Amino acid sequence: MPLSSSLQNYLSDLGLVVPEQPNIKFVQALQAEHVARYSFNSLAVVLGEDISLDLDAISQKIVTRSLGGYCFEHNKLTFELLKALGYDVQLKLARVLNNNFEREAGRTHRVTLLTLEGVSYLVDTGFGGNGPIAPLRLDINTQQVAGLDRYRMLAKGKGEYDLQVVKGDDYFTLYRFDNATYSDADCALGHFYSHKNSNAVFLKNLMVTLKKQDQTIALVNAELTIRDSQGEQKLLIESPESLGNILSSEFDIILEPAVIEHLFIRFLVPILTEDKVGITS
Repeated sequence: MPLSSSLQNYLSDLGLVVPEQPNIKFVQALQAEHVARYSFNSLAVVLGEDISLDLDAISQKIVTRSLGGYCFEHNKLTFELLKALGYDVQLKLARVLNNNFEREAGRTHRVTLLTLEGVSYLVDTGFGGNGPIAPLRLDINTQQVAGLDRYRMLAKGKGEYDLQVVKGDDYFTLYRFDNATYSDADCALGHFYSHKNSNAVFLKNLMVTLKKQDQTIALVNAELTIRDSQGEQKLLIESPESLGNILSSEFDIILEPAVIEHLFIRFLVPILTEDKVGITS
């Protein structure tokens, strides 16, 4: 069956060639190229834009317009391509924990469970700076390296799994997913909360991330962090011009000056002002 134009554009834009038979090398290349090219970001959320989960709309936004998006967009695009190419994939939803086990967390993160030649893998192209750049096997309590990061899966019982990443000298729990059956209707609920609820993290923060094999570039409000094998560099963004230049040069995102000014005033000025007060007090 030929691919839809949206999926063909996605495949072609990443420069990938479909193998004769499904194989893990193709999935590895797909995930690595995706997270290095298409930014994970909260731009559409904080700007109050309508965010469609229609596949054509996602492809237009992420692939054609290079505007990136968040998990419900990124991981749907990846899931639908793999499914169309004959891979055995299942849609799963996760609770984002970020090492906070006290608060109640809804299922607001979409991931893909891939089964290939009897082996199960977690595929995630939409979790930003802490997300994996390669499929991770569901091997319990086994460390796996993906780019600059090391991960492991923990079995929590009742079919639940935790994904952890090494931070410092310890493991940090990113999210928890399970083996239940989910559909696009379930995604619509998590998606609605994530971009409409006033408590959602995406409404409160300007976030843009690209993740490459040897480098992670992450903008969070007034701070740009560049991490590579040598360590981390942090840069404070102190002007709208600097913000616009970073979005353009680092993330290939071109926005109108008025939009950049709005983002700067809303998300960066409060932090910069707070920092100045702290220095002078």
